Amino acid sequence: MENKANALYIQSGGPTAVINASAYGAIRECRKSAEIDRIYASEHGILGVIRNRLFDVTETMEEEERLPFTPSMIFGSCRYEISEEDPDQKDYRAVLETLKERNIRYLFINGGNGSARAGLRLGKFLKSRGYEIRLIVIPKTVDNDISCIDHAPGYPSAARHVALTVSELARDMMTYDTPLIMFAEVMGRNTGFLAAAALAAGEIDRGPDLIYVPEVVFDRQNFIEDVGTVLKKKGKCFAVIAEGVKTADGKFLFEDTSVNKGMDMQKNMGGVTPYVSGLLRQHFQCKIRGIDLGLMQRCGAHDVSEIDRKEAEEAGRQAVRAAVRGETMKMVTIERENGKEYNARYGLVNLEQVAEQDKSLSLSYVTEDRHYIKKEFLEYVMPLIGECPRYTVLKTPYVGLDDR
Repeated sequence: MENKANALYIQSGGPTAVINASAYGAIRECRKSAEIDRIYASEHGILGVIRNRLFDVTETMEEEERLPFTPSMIFGSCRYEISEEDPDQKDYRAVLETLKERNIRYLFINGGNGSARAGLRLGKFLKSRGYEIRLIVIPKTVDNDISCIDHAPGYPSAARHVALTVSELARDMMTYDTPLIMFAEVMGRNTGFLAAAALAAGEIDRGPDLIYVPEVVFDRQNFIEDVGTVLKKKGKCFAVIAEGVKTADGKFLFEDTSVNKGMDMQKNMGGVTPYVSGLLRQHFQCKIRGIDLGLMQRCGAHDVSEIDRKEAEEAGRQAVRAAVRGETMKMVTIERENGKEYNARYGLVNLEQVAEQDKSLSLSYVTEDRHYIKKEFLEYVMPLIGECPRYTVLKTPYVGLDDR
């Protein structure tokens, strides 16, 4: 490789609350390297490379110090996937042209498991064309479904948001003395890590009564019975449901066309709230509140996990250091060290290994009745969520009618 070349940073997939911290770490580390000259960032992910639309971030950006605290994705992303079926490889050739034109030999892709696979395919194409490049993936995802890593940057902040929000909703549910069923839809297409994080709400204040994850088949009748049992016992019930739960026939709840009429299912990932609301109203007469926690799970920087922000930035720095050392076709990993105090170390793993399979929530964390999460999960998630607020708990004696 030439003594000095340029670098390109790409944000890929969906946002997280801390992906811009990874951008900050990678860009700042590039500036420190004697091997890297100019530094570019792509506009809207891989589409910016195909279209040759790049930001030049070689010099310090205005208010750059705020970048780690900036929500969502400052450079933008896309849902575009390069077709492997195109015989002309038009998109790949456009990418290669952009890289050649700007002498880019260091490529950093900040994304999830799909982005890792896309990076692997791109790297193989560039190698087949004899183009030397150092390609490193910086992990991120709120779903936490990337393999070969203890947790992905983005997940701790999303988990914290879920835990805090659920604790607040659980307290709000207790305001009135009337029967109430409340449920919260959380993200998680194939994994239940975010739904499981709702367990931590009970460590803050109040938690949910039921938790349903994609790793377990969602049975409608069992769900109604579960809710009914809790409602009869407590007068209220709070359930947390991952958007990706499936019924025994392998279908997502949002694919029920009797509720989501005329919708394109490929464009409607999530959206289980209307279905669950309708299902509950068929069986219960009390007030029912369905709450979709929505996009704030992945982009809300107001309640970010400080550990997450720190690790996301360091992952960006580690990626650049690895590339400068000569590493390529790797992903940065975060591994938890043994011990009572939380500490993490960073490493690298081959993209081929990451691409083999996605990570799921271990069923060892799921209770035998399949509608809750075991306390052991707290040992995993609480260090990532970080310090949480504490609320007042009434302990004053209650004066009832018998005391008159």
